[in-house]
Amino acid sequence: MELPAYLPETNPGYAWAIAGGHMSMGTYLLLVRQGKTDLDYWVDAITQTGLLIVGYDMIGLCKFVGVPIDHPLIVRAVKEATGLEVTSEELNAAVRRAFLLGLALERRQGYEKSEYVLPSMVFDQPNPNVKLPKFITREFFAALQERVWSVFDAELPKLS
Repeated sequence: MELPAYLPETNPGYAWAIAGGHMSMGTYLLLVRQGKTDLDYWVDAITQTGLLIVGYDMIGLCKFVGVPIDHPLIVRAVKEATGLEVTSEELNAAVRRAFLLGLALERRQGYEKSEYVLPSMVFDQPNPNVKLPKFITREFFAALQERVWSVFDAELPKLS
């Protein structure tokens, strides 16, 4: 369901999803909502905000709750449900660590960087029914891979 339902032609973040595109990389629908196709935007979306969707599972929220994981209402909900007082920063850090640990586990199990890709059809036969900007070229994706991995590779060795 992932690829037909969430259009890989519009979401280069899929390549780094650790548990399915819309389950662990909140970059789906960004092209529709934001309309941005530049490399800097997508590097940030993948390495910062997109991975925070993992936090919804950590605290039992619906993926479509519609607010960032560090929203004051979520921080308050964690306190009300568990008694645990956390700051937005602590919540973000915990979620980021969980995502990075999942990514590290994949790598330790033998996944190579070369496997974090999009299906070739995205480049060779994009869906003609998608009327959004076609920006995910092989060149764009190669530059994206380099930049995203430079962020993640700097943090993965620091995990204990």
